[in-house]
Amino acid sequence: MEKVRINLINSLDFYNKCLLGNVNENSLRYGLMQPMKTMWDYLNVPLKTTQPNGYDVVMASEMLGIWTPRKSTQQVKDNLPKLIESKIFDEYQEVILKGIHEFEKIDYSIPLKKIDVNILLGDEESQEMKVNKGYSGFGGIPGYIMLMVIPNDFNKKRLKSALAQEFNHNVRFTFEPFNYGDVTVEEYLVLEGLAECFAEEMYGKELIGPWIADFDKEEMAYSIEVIKEGRKTKGFGEVSAYMFGDGIAKKRGFNPVGLSENAGYTIGYHLIKQYLANSSKSIAEATLTPTEEIIRVSKFFD
Repeated sequence: MEKVRINLINSLDFYNKCLLGNVNENSLRYGLMQPMKTMWDYLNVPLKTTQPNGYDVVMASEMLGIWTPRKSTQQVKDNLPKLIESKIFDEYQEVILKGIHEFEKIDYSIPLKKIDVNILLGDEESQEMKVNKGYSGFGGIPGYIMLMVIPNDFNKKRLKSALAQEFNHNVRFTFEPFNYGDVTVEEYLVLEGLAECFAEEMYGKELIGPWIADFDKEEMAYSIEVIKEGRKTKGFGEVSAYMFGDGIAKKRGFNPVGLSENAGYTIGYHLIKQYLANSSKSIAEATLTPTEEIIRVSKFFD
């Protein structure tokens, strides 16, 4: 099998320059984000807008909860040492290699020559970060992974698990591409459930994300019924209401559907657990299985 090269974007250099007062928005554009330009191009995000206050990589970063030079450098002073202490800058390669090995065990050669990893400080003012206990990630474009962190005692021990999730997204999208305009609730449930179960397989249930809620029997049954009714719904905005719940839906301008926070992530996780039990497949094999087959074999909505 051809080896996948793992490349770490040098965000530490960027943040150290921040502490010296030597960065601005262009430093973020052309220093921190330029190496991931192919990813941003795919998302139709220019490195720099041609319009005053227009949409570009700085604005997109802020929407994702990433710290930018528009915010106080005190955040960098406070959080960079804690992010370094988490050891994720030392352990990121181990995580990806461990993930690759899971697929080597089923003789699957990941069709990527390189994976760029960008470990970034989150913005303390970001609602995205607050909702997710100070950490999040993006692995929606194969070959690129971003991990955004406001380090704290809860998330510092979960960063390897979070990175494993985003790696699983990378692999899943090489098999079944994600179309933001046409994505269905079913596809999104399967996507996130696979990633969470993959991370659980690698690092244990105690380190799964806070977005997997411990629903009681009544709320689980209710959530399944709401999602079952809307599982063929298409379009990222419409689908997001099912995944993120009413609170986030209202804040982002989506129509709420009557679900609690991150309900889709919880249901997706349990859907995949049921599929794995019914199919006797490994999580790596499940990652390379069509959504329709996973839904059918799981019998989750029957």
